[in-house]
Amino acid sequence: MPMIPYNQYLSEIIRRLFEQEALDGWIAYTQGSIPLRPHPVIFKTPEEVTNVVFNGFCVQNLARYLRHNHDKRMGILVKGCERRAIRVLIQEKQLERENVFLVGIPCPGMLNRNRLREEFPNLQNKQITEEGDHLFIQTEGALRKVARTDYLLPTCRACHHRVPDDVDVMLEAPPFSAPRAEETFETWIKPVEETPWDQRALLFTEILSPCILCYACRNVCPLCYCETCFTDSLQPAWMTPAPEPDNIFFYHVNRMMHMAGRCVTCGSCEWACPEHIPLHLLYGKIAADVKELFNFESGLDEVTPQPLSHFSEDDPDEHIR
Repeated sequence: MPMIPYNQYLSEIIRRLFEQEALDGWIAYTQGSIPLRPHPVIFKTPEEVTNVVFNGFCVQNLARYLRHNHDKRMGILVKGCERRAIRVLIQEKQLERENVFLVGIPCPGMLNRNRLREEFPNLQNKQITEEGDHLFIQTEGALRKVARTDYLLPTCRACHHRVPDDVDVMLEAPPFSAPRAEETFETWIKPVEETPWDQRALLFTEILSPCILCYACRNVCPLCYCETCFTDSLQPAWMTPAPEPDNIFFYHVNRMMHMAGRCVTCGSCEWACPEHIPLHLLYGKIAADVKELFNFESGLDEVTPQPLSHFSEDDPDEHIR
């Protein structure tokens, strides 16, 4: 473990690799003006590498910004989910591996800022410290010590691929983490699995009812990259932007279908949702079904074809009537 503060260690490593590898840019996180919400930043020169941060709120998947720089050689800080998303982008011919310099960081598990702010209203950056497997939260007149595991995002509670593999450089782990939970996709989706088939549409309609069709979940997703999304199509017009039940259901169900066998369950969509919709139930269900039916998890390698992107003559056809 580096003896200097972890963010300083990150800054020094990134600056050195920026120069050594002759990179055109670097994608990492910096602290924004909104509490508990670091945001992505693209550094264009080694001299700009200041104020780099990494903490339990660095949820947003940085792979989202690689396609916009596909013609450049970019350095990028990757957790396990970023590495998996990059593999999918390479499989889908959206990136070339030689154009990305991957610096892996063992993910400590990301924190659910909404739950924290419900329990600790108006929580600010300076009030929270991450150390080991605990959070230290300064409230009025008291210092609270709580377990990091209790505040992990649902996606991180079930993640079994936190450490990225096949990277160019692997960094030291940050000085905070949470034990890997025994949860899986299957434990996420119990509310769905326990609902009878004829009532599931009503369940999803209820879950999705707060949606305002802002498309934040689509816009933040590293794997939503169509130049014209079906939501924006005018010829034909599949839906309208009015946040009415039919449009909401149509949008989310179609997006779920498009993400089947591709979603890396990074949690960025749920993180970005202004209405805090539990999108992990939808995409956890899709991921669990793909794993059960095809024994496939997205983004684990660049060789195994996605199950819905190919077929073979000996595929089972029990579903065909």
